[in-house]
Amino acid sequence: MTDNERHQVEQIEALEMEELEEEEEEEDNDSHIRHGRIARAPRPGFTFDTSLASRHVYLGDVDDTGHIRAFLEEGSVVRLPILYLEGIVLFPEATLPLKVVRRRCKAAVVTAISQDHAPYTLAVLHVGRKDNAVYPALVGTTAEIRQLRHSLDGSITVVARGRQRFRVQDAWSDDNDTPCCLVKILEETRPLQVPRDAFSAKAAVPSRESGKVPRAIHESPDPVEDDDEVPLDAGPEASGDIRSQVTRFLNGQGTLTHLLLQFHHDDSDEEDGSMVLPRWLRRRNVEDLDTSPSVERNLPATSSQPVNQNQAGESSENAMTRKWSRSDGEWGGASKAWARDEAKWISRGQRAAWPHWVYRMYDAYDLSRRAADMWRQMVELPSMDELVGNPGLLSFFIASKMPLPDETRQELLELDVVYRLRREVQLLESMDLIRCKSCKATIARRSDMLVMSADGPMNAFVNEHGYVHETLTLRKAQGLNLRGRPETQHSWFPGYAWTIANCVCDAHMGWRFTAAKSGMNPKGFWGIRRSQIAGTGPEQ
Repeated sequence: MTDNERHQVEQIEALEMEELEEEEEEEDNDSHIRHGRIARAPRPGFTFDTSLASRHVYLGDVDDTGHIRAFLEEGSVVRLPILYLEGIVLFPEATLPLKVVRRRCKAAVVTAISQDHAPYTLAVLHVGRKDNAVYPALVGTTAEIRQLRHSLDGSITVVARGRQRFRVQDAWSDDNDTPCCLVKILEETRPLQVPRDAFSAKAAVPSRESGKVPRAIHESPDPVEDDDEVPLDAGPEASGDIRSQVTRFLNGQGTLTHLLLQFHHDDSDEEDGSMVLPRWLRRRNVEDLDTSPSVERNLPATSSQPVNQNQAGESSENAMTRKWSRSDGEWGGASKAWARDEAKWISRGQRAAWPHWVYRMYDAYDLSRRAADMWRQMVELPSMDELVGNPGLLSFFIASKMPLPDETRQELLELDVVYRLRREVQLLESMDLIRCKSCKATIARRSDMLVMSADGPMNAFVNEHGYVHETLTLRKAQGLNLRGRPETQHSWFPGYAWTIANCVCDAHMGWRFTAAKSGMNPKGFWGIRRSQIAGTGPEQ
C-alpha cells in the first residue's frame, strides 16, 4: 500500500474513531448536531476491518511501484499501451485490480512499465458486445500501476488507480503485437457556479423588473389560470411579471431556452442589471442547450418542498448531513435540508432576470451537495465534505459506486461535470430496487447496501482466474439459491467464506459470504455482481 493510500485509510479510521467518541459523550442515543455535522450511530458490534478489502490483501504480497506520477497535461496527445476490458468502465480515482494472463495484455503492462514519457501508465477502455460483435468506446481512463507482482505461473498481478479521462484518436498493434493507442487527455471543465452578482444579500421586493418568482409558485397547484391567454412568445410586459412564464415552463409549455431568451433584452442601463444574460449562457450557443421540455422540467427537489424553517434552528450546512428516518418520507432529512436551502435563496434579493433555481440547475457545487446528501442517505459513509468541495471527484466517486449497466456508466464517464451530476441526481432519485438482469426478479432494495470496504459498497475484485467482478455488498437479499460448499481460499474479505449464489432463473448473481471465524460481525452478507444487476428504478 502506498503512503497516500495508507494516509487515506488512517484518515477514515480516525474519523470513525472520532464519531464513536462523540457518540459516547452524548446521553441521548438519537442523532444530534456536533461540530457542524451529524453524528451517525455505529453499526452495533461491527468488527470487520474494511481497509482489508480496499487494500486487496487477498492478492498476497505485491510490491509498491513508487510511481505516483503528476497528471498528464490536459489537451496533450500521448501514446499509451491499452487494455480493452469488457464489462469494466474505469473512473478517475477508482481502484482496478488485475491478474493479467493473456499474452497481449501482459505485453501492454510490460510496455507501460518501461516507457519513459508516461511510466507505469496504461489506457483502459471499455468494450461492449452486441450480437457477437465488439464495440470499443471512444472515451476511457488512464490507469497508473501502483502495485505489481510477476508470478511463477507467468501471470502479472496489478493494482492500478484511475487517473484522467481521454479520447482515443488512433489504435493499432506494434511490431511485438502490443495493443497501443494515441489518446488526447480530456480537459476537465471548470465547475459552474451561481454568479456572485446575480443575487444580493438582502431581500428585494418582488416586481416586474426584478423578475423575482413569488413563493406562491411553489405552493399553488395551478397558479397560471389567469394567464392562460398570454401567448408564449410575448415579452414580460404582456404577462405582467415572470411568474406566468415560469409556470408555463413548469407545465411543459415551452423549453428552458425559450424561457431564458424571451426575457433577455439589450437594455444595459438597468440599475440592478436584472436583464443581463447569465454568464453561463453567454459562453455557449443557444443551439447547444438541451431544449427538451421533458429533460429540463426535471427540476431540483427543492422547488417542490415546503420552506418552513427548522424548529431547532439548525443551519443549512448542518442540516445537509442529517440522518434519514422513516418518518421523514422518501428522502427524509435531505428533503428538509433542501427546503431550508430553498428558503435561503428565496430571501435573497434577485438582480438577474432568472430565478435562482434556473442557475442552481447548473451550479456544480449545489448539485454536488444534493448528490452527496442523497448518497449518504442510502449508504453509511464518513463525511464527504471534502468531495463536495470538488464536484468533479465527487461525480466520479458516485458514478463508480452506483450499480448501473455498462452503457449508463460509460455515459456518465463521457459527460462533463455539471451534466454528470445532474444525471446522477436523476439516477439516485429513481434508484430503489436491485433486480436480476435476466429475469427481473427483485433481489434487494437500496437500503440493503452494506459497506464492507473502505472505498464504499461497490468495488472491483479479481478472482484467481483473472476475471474482474465489480461487486455490490448487501446486508440481506432474497430469492437466491446457494450452490456448493463455503470456500475460504482466495476470499476477497479475509475471515469470510464464499459460496456461489444463483438467482431463481439460475443466473449467477454473486456470492454469499459467511464468517469463518468466531467473533466476526457481520455474521454474513451478500456480494452481488454488478454486471448481473438490471437497470435500477422504481417498480413498474
